[in-house]
Amino acid sequence: MMAVLAISTSLSAQVIVREESQLFEPDEQIYDPYLYLTPFSDAVGYSIYGSQYRKARATRSWGTNLCLVSAPLFGLFALSGINNENDAVALIGAAGFAGSLIAGIPLWRKGRKQLDWMLDDYVRRYAPKPRAANVSIGATDNGVGLALRF
Repeated sequence: MMAVLAISTSLSAQVIVREESQLFEPDEQIYDPYLYLTPFSDAVGYSIYGSQYRKARATRSWGTNLCLVSAPLFGLFALSGINNENDAVALIGAAGFAGSLIAGIPLWRKGRKQLDWMLDDYVRRYAPKPRAANVSIGATDNGVGLALRF
């Protein structure tokens, strides 16, 4: 289950980037047909969002470490206490397991939500937007007339 979540979040953290540059200029509105997907890299996150990006990554890292490392270790600790019929060890292990999950899941979710917001903001501001077609009266290649531009 956790592997599926990790893969799905890494696949959702994709942004559109032109081949010749890492970042888009804010005023650039060029539609480039040769686009490919690259992951939202740390260089982009630190250069645009700075300490906010660092805090979001740290929050997500603490949450994943508590859920994926600490909770299973406390679970094994609780199981060993149950197998050895040691109630104190089992109680400490169960409390640590529950505490790791109770603290880790909200941290993981908060960090992921902040990183998703940054990714959405980046795409909204810097991704190329196709231009709408417009009709204008003015100079054309053959003189003056109606020009359909798209």
